[in-house]
Amino acid sequence: MSCRARRARAFVPSHITGFFSAHRRDEPLLAGSVGCGLCLSLGATTTAESAPEIEETEIILNGTQSEAPVSRFVVERLATGPVRVSTELEMPFGAGFGASGAGALGCAYALNSLFDLGLTANQAAAVAHEAEVTNRTGLGDVIAQNAGGLVVRLLPGAPGTGIIDRIPVPPLPISYVVRGPISTKQVLSDERVMAAVNAAGESALKELLKRPTFANFLKLSRRFTLDCGLASDWALQAIEAAEAAGCMASMIMLGDAVFAFGGVGEAAAEALRSFGQVHNTMISQRGANLD
Repeated sequence: MSCRARRARAFVPSHITGFFSAHRRDEPLLAGSVGCGLCLSLGATTTAESAPEIEETEIILNGTQSEAPVSRFVVERLATGPVRVSTELEMPFGAGFGASGAGALGCAYALNSLFDLGLTANQAAAVAHEAEVTNRTGLGDVIAQNAGGLVVRLLPGAPGTGIIDRIPVPPLPISYVVRGPISTKQVLSDERVMAAVNAAGESALKELLKRPTFANFLKLSRRFTLDCGLASDWALQAIEAAEAAGCMASMIMLGDAVFAFGGVGEAAAEALRSFGQVHNTMISQRGANLD
C-alpha cells in the first residue's frame, strides 16, 4: 500500500422501475428481473480513499457512519486494504430510486479505480449486482444504472450476463413526489404478491416490445400499477390528478411514490403538488461513470 493518500470518485444515476418481473436463482449472478425503467439525473456520488491514517474500513452515508451492508459486501469483495467509502445520495432512500444499487455500483467503480483492479465496467457492476441480490435489496437496478437512459431488461442476471436494450429518448423532464418507503425485501419475500407482480410484469414487457416507445412505457407502467395491486390509495389519487392535468403518470416500483411526465408547462409538477413536496429531474442519458 502506498504511503500517499489516494482517492477515486464515481457517479451513478438513480433508477425508477415502471414494471418488472422477478427471476430468482440460487446463483446471484443469474438472478435478476426483466422489465423497464428510467435512469434519472439525480444520483449518488461515491468517493473511495486510502491513506496511512485509515487503519480500518469505514463506510459513510450522507455524512454519517453506516453499516450499509450492500456497499460493505462490495468493499469486502474488492478492497485490497483499509478504505474510507463515502456516498452522498441525491435521491430518496427506500422509495424505489435504486439508492442501494447506486451506492454499491459507485463503490465498485471507485474501488476498481483506486486499487487499479483492472475490472471492466460489467465486471465491477456484477459485484454490485451480487451485493444487491444477496441482501435482497434489489434485482434489476444495477444493470440499468450501469447503462443509463430508458432501459429494457430483456433477460435477468448481472451486467455481462443479463441482457438489456435501450429505448432512445431525449433528456426529458420528470416530476415526482414521495410519500414514503416500501420494503423491497418484504415485497420480494411475499409469494402471493410476487405471483401477481410477475404475471403483470411479463405481460407488460411483451406489450412494450411490440412498440418500444417512451409513451408506451408510461402507459404500460400505469397498467402494471393497477394490475399488481401494490399502489396505495394516495398513489392512485396522485396518478389520477396528474392524468386529469393532461400528464402521464405511474407508481415508482418499489416505493410509495409517483412520477409524472407531460402536459403543458409545469402541469406535471402542479398536479402532484397537493400530494407532497414535488421534485423535478431529467432522464439521464449516462450510466455509471468515474468522476
